[in-house]
Amino acid sequence: MKTSLIIGMGIGNLYAKVLGELGHGIITVDADPAKGADFTSVDDAIAECKMFDTVHICTPNFTHFEIARKLAPVSRIVFIEKPGVASAGIWETLVKSFPSTRIMMVKNNMWRSNIDQLKLQAMRARYVDFFWCNKDRVPNPGTWFTTKSLAFGGVSRDLMPHLLSLYISINDSWRTEKCKDKGAEQHWQLEDLTQTDYGTVKTDGIYDVDDFCFMDFGIKWNLEANWRNDTVDMRYIEFHTNDGLIERFELGLCPEEAYLNMIKDAVNNIDRDDFWSKQLEIDIWIHQQIENL
Repeated sequence: MKTSLIIGMGIGNLYAKVLGELGHGIITVDADPAKGADFTSVDDAIAECKMFDTVHICTPNFTHFEIARKLAPVSRIVFIEKPGVASAGIWETLVKSFPSTRIMMVKNNMWRSNIDQLKLQAMRARYVDFFWCNKDRVPNPGTWFTTKSLAFGGVSRDLMPHLLSLYISINDSWRTEKCKDKGAEQHWQLEDLTQTDYGTVKTDGIYDVDDFCFMDFGIKWNLEANWRNDTVDMRYIEFHTNDGLIERFELGLCPEEAYLNMIKDAVNNIDRDDFWSKQLEIDIWIHQQIENL
């Protein structure tokens, strides 16, 4: 039986469910005793278990690097939730510092079951628009989520990595496409956010991150992410010809099956250097796009 460690029992609960379906033995860590994890510290989990087949880091962004460094020597595969770390350079340093450990930024959308269908539509399309724009879904305003020194950025770090991974999945020319226009803006202040659909507002906290961003690759590929547009939810990919809309694919929450397939694929390919070289290439590229917004 494979042993998997989960750190951070927010989205970590989803990993626990998926890993259970894969038949892994699961060990959990959360610093908050109320979360009911097996351990409240990573050090205690390492002392007890010694070695892990997979590790899943689901903690605040600013903690990813140090936790990964601590766990890499005792792990075969380390998955780090988006947005990874602060920069592409730091990510490359992390990966190359532990050549015996496989390290991957979570890109679960790349394992959606309908990627081939989306690629076919993209080949037919003249324009492809990616939208992940929420009516009102700012994550826990005033906490680390909206503090740039802790999160490294806002929606550009939270949602844009999902759109970029989908863009890579359905555009075989992503390596040669150049970003023609991009931007990241802060449209809201903390005092504007008395209510939100995603977490409690900490009214005495900090809000200094972008809440709207866009990236355009040529005239065909357009990506837009927004935490709060104050009108309607727009979470879909649209495929257009010059004559109009071909199809709209609703995004919604990524299916659990995609997380399962991502983990299974990584485990099955643990000894394939080409698989991991591609992951590193993609992870560095995504870091480069979001750090330069």
